[in-house]
Amino acid sequence: MKQSTHSQWSCIPFKKCTDIKVIAFGNALVSYTAYLEDTKLLDRYKLSMNTKCEIDVETLSEVTAEVIVNKEQHEPKLGGSAMNTVCILKSLGTKALFFGACGDDDQSKIMFELLKNANMDRYCFKLQTIPDTSTGRRISLVHKDSKSLYTNNGASVKFTGSYLQQVENEENSSFLRPLNRKQIFYIEGFFVPKCEAVTTFIVRHYLKGRRYLALNLSADYIVRINFPHMLFLANNSLFIFGNRAEFEVFRECWGASCIKELAIGLAKESKVPKILVITNGAGVVEMITNYVPGKSTPGNITYCTFHVTPVENITDTTGCGDVFVAAFLHEWLNKSSLSHCALVASCLASKSIQKNGRCSYHETSIGV
Repeated sequence: MKQSTHSQWSCIPFKKCTDIKVIAFGNALVSYTAYLEDTKLLDRYKLSMNTKCEIDVETLSEVTAEVIVNKEQHEPKLGGSAMNTVCILKSLGTKALFFGACGDDDQSKIMFELLKNANMDRYCFKLQTIPDTSTGRRISLVHKDSKSLYTNNGASVKFTGSYLQQVENEENSSFLRPLNRKQIFYIEGFFVPKCEAVTTFIVRHYLKGRRYLALNLSADYIVRINFPHMLFLANNSLFIFGNRAEFEVFRECWGASCIKELAIGLAKESKVPKILVITNGAGVVEMITNYVPGKSTPGNITYCTFHVTPVENITDTTGCGDVFVAAFLHEWLNKSSLSHCALVASCLASKSIQKNGRCSYHETSIGV
């Protein structure tokens, strides 16, 4: 059977001198946004506002077909937390690689066109093609000041460790930096539920030397439903990103009375230093860490709170967290202090919510 065009493109070998600093794993999605005049559609499909959850592909397809009637006003965008983060990292000048999966369908053709339009060349992503499976999709339903995100991850949940090993062997491990050079393996929480075997393989096969794990909690329901494995990943992570609600659920599942107690417990359980980055709205970031720059062993735990001037004229908060993570990791890889990483990430994330679509690092003046 003839291989599809996009499959050929995603399997082109890396250049031998590729110096990839971040390798990200997540769900590859085509994202749509619809603005509703009323909530009748929600009632018909038994959906609700202010919700973030997964639904079956049939329902998602029907809802999308019903609300996306004018393609010029509802252009699809790249979706998926880790993919967004890689796109932002590229705009910052940090080489990053996204691993995920897609189907061999019309939505995958749209995805590859969006990747091309985002200047994501063939060295920025590796997508495993899953036959007879739909490409992941997400729709954002907006009504007045309320918004819901409904997702079907489709082919993303079928990403396999064997594909990762195949790429590693075919490329002669060229996506790996030497053990004495910093490299981050980034996992979004949404990727975890159906891909525990893959994430376990990443931890056991790649994390050595100066290769570190960064985990995004992503959503409180992800933490609650998948807590044992999220704890496994957290114990092996240098970075743990999440908002306060996600950390509170993690704290509750772990059995701590407060997030500081959770941080102390994680520090005791793990030989890997910890950098917990807790966002709390657009203007406050808390950081709890025992990381000591230049040392592989943990130090004393410190607690810091950073305040950023709240922004006005908020337009679109979609992807704000992805911008934050990308900016933070970019600064850390460039040897900035943790406080500077937090300040730059907060400023850029705040800037991003003042416009529709993804914000480029070079579009803002941070002034720090």
